[in-house]
Amino acid sequence: MDKVRRYAVYLLVIAGCGGLLFDFGGTIIGPALPYIGPVDENPGSLGLFTTSQVAHLSSAVVMCAALACLAAGWLAEKFGRKFMMLASAAVAALACLPICMTGGNYGMFFVGRAMQGVAAGLIGVVVPMYLAECLDANSRGKGAGMFQLLDFVGITFCSLVGLVVVHTLGAADDASVSAASKSLAWKTIFWSSAVPAVLFFLGALGLRESPRWLYRRGRKDEALAALAANNGEAKAKEILAEMIAADEAEAAEKAALAAAAKGDSIFQRKYVLPFCISLAILICNQAIGFNAIQYFSIPMFMKAGLSQATSNAANLVVWLVPIPVTVVALWLVDRSGRKTLLKAGTLGMVAALVGVATMFLLLEKGTVSTGPFAGWATVAGIALFVASFSIGPGVVVWLALSELMPSRIRANGMAIALFANQMVAFAIADAFLPWQKACGYAVVFYSLAFFAFLYFLAAAFLLPETKGKTLEEIERSFSRDAKR
Repeated sequence: MDKVRRYAVYLLVIAGCGGLLFDFGGTIIGPALPYIGPVDENPGSLGLFTTSQVAHLSSAVVMCAALACLAAGWLAEKFGRKFMMLASAAVAALACLPICMTGGNYGMFFVGRAMQGVAAGLIGVVVPMYLAECLDANSRGKGAGMFQLLDFVGITFCSLVGLVVVHTLGAADDASVSAASKSLAWKTIFWSSAVPAVLFFLGALGLRESPRWLYRRGRKDEALAALAANNGEAKAKEILAEMIAADEAEAAEKAALAAAAKGDSIFQRKYVLPFCISLAILICNQAIGFNAIQYFSIPMFMKAGLSQATSNAANLVVWLVPIPVTVVALWLVDRSGRKTLLKAGTLGMVAALVGVATMFLLLEKGTVSTGPFAGWATVAGIALFVASFSIGPGVVVWLALSELMPSRIRANGMAIALFANQMVAFAIADAFLPWQKACGYAVVFYSLAFFAFLYFLAAAFLLPETKGKTLEEIERSFSRDAKR
């Protein structure tokens, strides 16, 4: 393997490791909930927090991620993509301290969860942006796929940590397990979240800065060197020439706008359409409740009739499913296209959510009893939901975010769109437990199925196909549409 190819693989793996860290901080609370949640819902729990406190601690990650998104674009433009990736990894690693070293104090626990959210928000904006700016048109799909693949690897690792802790330190619902062991169990679970943060930090040290960021800072020689590292000398010169031509055309248009007393803002006609499409896709991506299901799947399986130990094992199985599915999506996304995968994935999610809702409806009516059958049927439905998400939305959403935004508004546009995405995730994650307690899981899942159907309509009628196009070509197509 030549030097260029080696670096390209390294870039994909390390930048993709941002996905490993992106959802890890939020998800890791799931295996800990049986130890720290309210006793009435978690038999044998230490009862450190009430239902509303658990809801707030779970959703704090997405709330703070949303707030971090607003600053991420500006920070990435000012300090560079690489610096911000290193900073986000450092914040994620330090977040373990207030969580694990204060014995379950709610205020400090919330601070640690907030730090995990800040790290996730920065990563969610900066890493997809970095991958889009470093990879060529034929590899961007692989970059987004790698980000999502390692995101699922991180979620699976969370499930594996929970399973190992249950079998080594004991389950919360086991009367023979001491309070000290239970306390050590939930702290061990949270300490594990430092592992992906440290790995990402060390790996990011070996990455080059984004060539497009370097170019916009007037550092053309460094931009060319960064392009050559990933594409080879000849291809790097071609890409740089296209960047220069696009920049000259943009400068001419900007001068014309200035002469006409119009600003170069996100509200220009040629920017509004790609921004609104990205915004719609990102809002739909969270309205389906993926984060809430991810955080609360273990208590959900226990509610359907499985024990804590079995629920942890089932949760591991569920999060192993999307790994091979995402590998398939990686192969398909630059062949079948973004739109096809997104439509297939959203339809699969509708079917899965309706199935889970129907099972809980039967449980609530007493037609089916809680136990292994209902528990494993629920597991199967969630596994189908996660698999459908990973074949379509999981990969395509990051491409939509990074490909559709024109270069002039990419940092701020991505930040605003991801802010909306995370605020929807926060609203659903924060309301999920009180919502299901008031209305039952059936109502919750039927509602999420309706949102998934709206997502399918957005994919079918709003999203343009961008496979095989350079970022500059995509931008020119929106400019032509705006003129028409």
